[in-house]
Amino acid sequence: MRYFTTDTHFGHPLVTVLRGFTTFDPTRSRYEEVLRAQGRRVAEDWAKETTFSAGSTFRQTADTDAHDKAIVDHINTLVGPDDELWILGDIGFRTSLTHLKNCLRALNCKHLHGVIGNHDDWWLEDRPALNLFESLEPHDTVEIEGLGTVNLSHYPYREDLAYSWPDDVAKFSGKALPFDGRKLLYGHTHQLSPDGARPEALNVGLDAWDLMPVSETRVVEWFRNHDVDSPANGTSKADDSVPSLDMPSF
Repeated sequence: MRYFTTDTHFGHPLVTVLRGFTTFDPTRSRYEEVLRAQGRRVAEDWAKETTFSAGSTFRQTADTDAHDKAIVDHINTLVGPDDELWILGDIGFRTSLTHLKNCLRALNCKHLHGVIGNHDDWWLEDRPALNLFESLEPHDTVEIEGLGTVNLSHYPYREDLAYSWPDDVAKFSGKALPFDGRKLLYGHTHQLSPDGARPEALNVGLDAWDLMPVSETRVVEWFRNHDVDSPANGTSKADDSVPSLDMPSF
C-alpha cells in the first residue's frame, strides 16, 4: 500500500504546542477535552494562550519528544515495512539533524519518499540525510489507478496560494506548481480540513487527518466523492466557488 502525509514537523516547538503536546498538559487530556467540545481551532488557541499567559515561550512549553513519538507511532500503526510512505515536505524544523534522522529511522517503512517543503531545502545538500529516502525531489508524481498521474507538492497549486498564508504568493509562487488539470496532493497550509481550494486538490497534512497518514485507497475515495462532474454532488466545473481552507491560528 502507498501512504501520503506531510508536515511532520519533527522537533518544531510551535507546531508541537498547537497540536497539544505541552508540559502544562502532559497527558493531553485538557487539549483533547477542548478539541472534542469546540474543535481544533479553539484547542489550538487554548494551547497558545495558555503558553503566553504563563509568560513562557513555545520552546519552553513544547513537549517535542511526545509529539514526535506520537507522529511516528501513528504512522507505524498503518504503514508496514513493505509499504511506501510519501512525506510531502516540512519534515522537521528548529531541531538537530541527528534528531531528524532518528525520527525517520524510527518509521517502520523501508520505502520512504519525499518532496521538499519550505523548511527542507538543506536536505538536498546533505548526502547522509538524503540517503534516508528512496527519492527526494522539489516536486514529484505518482500513478494512481483510477486517477492517472497525480502531482505531489508541498504547496497548493500556484493559483491557490492566495487562499493559504497571507504572504505565500510572494514567497512561494516560484516553488508551487501551476494548475495543469491533474489531481494534486499537498500540505503546507496546516488547514484543518482535507478540502483544497479546488476539487482537484487534496490536503494530506497531518492536521487535517487526525495526525494520521492517508492511504492511496482513501485518496481515491476522496476524489471519487468530490468529483465535480458527479451528479450526486450537484456541481460542475462551471462552479468556481472556493471553499474555506479552515486555516489554523498560527
